Amino acid sequence: MSEAAQRYWDDHAEAYSFAHPIELDWLGGLPKDARVLDYGCGYGRAAATLTAAGWRAVGVDFAAGMIARGRREHPGLDLRHIEGLPLAEPDGAFDAAILFAVLTCIPPDAEQRVLIAELTRLIRPGGLLYVSDYLLQSDARYAKRYRAGAARHGLYGVWDRDDGAVFRHHTRQALDALLAAFEPVAEREVETVTLSGAKATAIQLLVRRL
Repeated sequence: MSEAAQRYWDDHAEAYSFAHPIELDWLGGLPKDARVLDYGCGYGRAAATLTAAGWRAVGVDFAAGMIARGRREHPGLDLRHIEGLPLAEPDGAFDAAILFAVLTCIPPDAEQRVLIAELTRLIRPGGLLYVSDYLLQSDARYAKRYRAGAARHGLYGVWDRDDGAVFRHHTRQALDALLAAFEPVAEREVETVTLSGAKATAIQLLVRRL
């Protein structure tokens, strides 16, 4: 993640609430002592849910402000500030990982591929990766944003918020290509909200590490 993006999330660590729903049944086959990595954990919302369900959740995030908020709101959670990849964990250290609204914060294809490669290293063979992120939205407001973003960034689906943040929404084909080394297990589309509270459609994909 770029320094500008890290500063953005540090500056807004207290401002936002995250809302992508977690389908715990998708992880129901994991033993209750399983280690689950919440990459891009923010303030620990999902990690807290996973811990309450009985798993050993580890949350990591580049934004120190988010981690500080999470430690304050969820004392006792294993939340870690990281400065780069790879993580200081051995190969196959986790039984599963979740990636909730993280790819939207990493617009470049190359950076997304680096992240997925690291998660592939960290998840044991047969382990699960649970991705939740935004598809391209169909309304005219986003279409205008995507066109402007394509002209500026060279990739349709990347767009600029008025406050300087840069985000990406995805085609299903782009997500499938990114996760091509994994075996599909389950998928669903869900209604959620954006940082500004607007309704949006997200896709959730559960895939298995081969």
